[in-house]
Amino acid sequence: MFEFENITFTDFTDHTAGAELCNENHQQESHAEREILLVLSGSINFVLAGKCFNASPGRAFFIDSWVPHQLGYGKLSGDITHIWVHLHARRLFAMPYMLSAGSRLQSSGMWEFPAPVLELINNRWAKASAAPAEMKKTFYRSIVRLLTEEIALQSSAFAEEKHREDDVIAWVKNYISMNYGRNSSLAELEHLTGFNRRHLMRKFRNECSMTIGEYINCVRRGFAAAAGRRLTQKEIAFQLGFKSPAAYWLWKKRDSE
Repeated sequence: MFEFENITFTDFTDHTAGAELCNENHQQESHAEREILLVLSGSINFVLAGKCFNASPGRAFFIDSWVPHQLGYGKLSGDITHIWVHLHARRLFAMPYMLSAGSRLQSSGMWEFPAPVLELINNRWAKASAAPAEMKKTFYRSIVRLLTEEIALQSSAFAEEKHREDDVIAWVKNYISMNYGRNSSLAELEHLTGFNRRHLMRKFRNECSMTIGEYINCVRRGFAAAAGRRLTQKEIAFQLGFKSPAAYWLWKKRDSE
């Protein structure tokens, strides 16, 4: 269960915020889906729209469609706890990430929210985008308050361990969707969920009427279509997890056959 009583979100940052231009060499991504990063503990530098910000407890980052932002965390000097909120076309979900210096990413929890919450947040975000600075903060603050209240309610109502078996396929689908198929090998999914890959494959096919690989290809197709001329072929290949544009084109050719 995540406690928000000791965390006050007072800093709300988007791509229009002022900051030093970043000279650090961080891998970045951009996509059609909006995201919100909530920093609960620990501090790191976070790159948003080519600017460096201190991601410290109590800061929320609002990442709009196609705004480039840091991908991954690189080397950490201490422990961090973040919650990433993902606003997809018809889904709103959040995943917690707990990382320690030198350790692999740990995240098996997930909160999924009803459609009216997604609609409300998108409406408030649109109003924030058109509002002056102080009013913008008011809208952002209301969005974060709504999200933290929903997460706290879900965390207290359901024991995560009790529902993992029932929720694991929804978690896998959301994880693949938010990474666009990147880092979604069976070995990685097995590590992150704690479930045997054969069990995951069988359960996924039974519930989704397709294999995990087929679902990854569906997600990749959607991203490639949305990226269109916004991104270079190299950028698309990278964000989809291919080692090179040539590997991406080979997949694209095979997928169309």
